[in-house]
Amino acid sequence: MNTMLLPAEIETKTSVPALRALVAKRLINEYHFSQKDTAKLIGVTQAAISNYLRGTRGNLTSLGDDERIQDIVGEITTMMIDKHELSDIIAKFNEACSIIRGNRMLCDIHKKLEPSLDVDNCHVCEMDNDAPSNSSPSNSSQSFDISLK
Repeated sequence: MNTMLLPAEIETKTSVPALRALVAKRLINEYHFSQKDTAKLIGVTQAAISNYLRGTRGNLTSLGDDERIQDIVGEITTMMIDKHELSDIIAKFNEACSIIRGNRMLCDIHKKLEPSLDVDNCHVCEMDNDAPSNSSPSNSSQSFDISLK
């Protein structure tokens, strides 16, 4: 039976750690934060920061080459240092993830993980950017009770 990996699953295992790694490297290399302080600021363990620096975690090197991603990483880093609202920082991370998805930066990884997927004819992530917003009045007050364990 074939697996069915959703783009969000791949994003969680690749893009998010890679973005955190880029932010961590910037905090340490440009702003001279310690690994401990960087871990506290980002919300991960010091061991995760060490892995980011060694390249054994969050090593999606192509992201670091994209100027748009680098600009957003710079904004995220500055926002964290300046103690902006968490929701604003999360929005910036989400913006970076949208760019990654919309520009097909995960397709090669998806193909390696799921060889039967025809990535050349798959445009799921590109469609994410075209999705209509669901902000009608009847939906705006809807809430969900979700607990993470």
